[in-house]
Amino acid sequence: MPSRSSDVPEASLVRVVEDCLDRAVEHILSLQRPDGSWEALPDARIFETALCGYALSHTPGNLDACAVAQARGWVDAATPQSHHPVSHLIEVVLRRIFLGSGGTIDLTAPELNAPVMASRGTLLYALALHAGLEVKAPHTEAELRQRVALEYERSSQASLKLWSKVELISIHILLQARAGHVAAVETAGFDLVHVQSPAAGFFFNPVSTALAYIALCVAAPGSDPWYLLRARLLQDQQSDGTWRFCSSDVWDTSLIVRSFRSHPWFVREAQQPALDFLQATQSNDGGWPFRSGVESDNDTTGAVMLALRGTLQGERTVDRALAYLARVQMDNGLWRTWQFRDDPPVEDVVAHVLSGLNGYAGRHHIATAAARSWLVEQIECRKAWVASWYRGVPYAIAEIGSALGFHHPLVRSGIDALAASQRDDGGWGPDLEGPSTASATGLALTVVARHHPQRAHHALRYLVDTQRPDGTWPGTPDMYGPRPLLSHFATHTQAFVVGGMLAVRGRDWPRSDAAIPAEPTQVTRKETR
Repeated sequence: MPSRSSDVPEASLVRVVEDCLDRAVEHILSLQRPDGSWEALPDARIFETALCGYALSHTPGNLDACAVAQARGWVDAATPQSHHPVSHLIEVVLRRIFLGSGGTIDLTAPELNAPVMASRGTLLYALALHAGLEVKAPHTEAELRQRVALEYERSSQASLKLWSKVELISIHILLQARAGHVAAVETAGFDLVHVQSPAAGFFFNPVSTALAYIALCVAAPGSDPWYLLRARLLQDQQSDGTWRFCSSDVWDTSLIVRSFRSHPWFVREAQQPALDFLQATQSNDGGWPFRSGVESDNDTTGAVMLALRGTLQGERTVDRALAYLARVQMDNGLWRTWQFRDDPPVEDVVAHVLSGLNGYAGRHHIATAAARSWLVEQIECRKAWVASWYRGVPYAIAEIGSALGFHHPLVRSGIDALAASQRDDGGWGPDLEGPSTASATGLALTVVARHHPQRAHHALRYLVDTQRPDGTWPGTPDMYGPRPLLSHFATHTQAFVVGGMLAVRGRDWPRSDAAIPAEPTQVTRKETR
């Protein structure tokens, strides 16, 4: 266990932090896959585990009783997320459905009226009805069935996320079956199996796969697609009985490259294969997906452009990426996360695209003034720094501030307020109130070190003291997905912390040639490839 930094004199802090960084780099190198990428499963949640367990509970003959029982044991002991009313509602309702707790499901919460949240209410309504529960909602089952049927008909003409289409078809099947509409169930079942991937599931998404399995238990039990889905669900169950949300190898790799790229050891050992992986995963449309094998999204495309900036791989991919961003730009000059018309633009996605475009100024003619003005308006109207895909003020300021420029008056004001909110322990929390976390502290350091370097050393001591012996830090759920549920990826925590520490190292580091070795001396890389 490393010594606590409070026991180390200020003059020796550089060495302690360097050792801390070496351990962090060693850990991330040990996780790099042979293709140059990183991919980590998120922590378990009630959401996926209850839904997948409920799906398998409908296997005829009780054949999956052991898998279902293991999942029930985990869900019964788990605590629902409580950071947002809809997150809490989703996990409480799915927990009750899976455990058979009964009662009435209340879906009248006003938060479900928000555009992104409405589909969550539809999911819960359909599953509660399927489980035989009474539902209290602003509309009747007949009204729900009609609305979903119209959306299903429209989906053949509209551009939807592929997994959203799977979920829509599945819910349509469940509602039509309850009404006895056999022909409608057969037609939708035919559509559903034709979206199924060769890997048996649906786009690596356990939620879509579980919903499709429930639907096929109604529409085509015992069919080959049904059998393949069942096998996929059983294969994806973890040893603790849980299922995990989607992994994100492209996103994780781009984030790690952005965060670690100034560390010499990382550059020597890991950067080249990581850059090659990112080049290889560019989609035919010129964008990048959050994970291999799914459709491109604008958030990942901007983030990968940032990771590849200034590299040979960036030069090889930039023209197609710029053409993609020009093609998917909205008429109002903004960008959605996904390529379908009902998805609203959000701050961090627009910021990542702008930052990606800023890195290639002079290589394109894409208008960005409207997007910059929109970002400023969002912050001024809300009087808060908010992102859509990660929680917390430090993340929002770091990513949106980078797009606007760290000398922008609004950004400077946000950084000043963030610096002033530093906790007594030297860290920061996701919000301006609440306990410190390692990820929020690393994110805060990336911007605070620019204008308030006097805050950095106290924060570094906090990060040194909270590092584990294996080079990692305790993590907290920071990423939204599906919104408003939060996920924790250990790779993200590692990237945010190291990115902040290296930001200090590059700006306010009282170093000498003797203080920072050319080669790591405290640790050696574990051979993993």
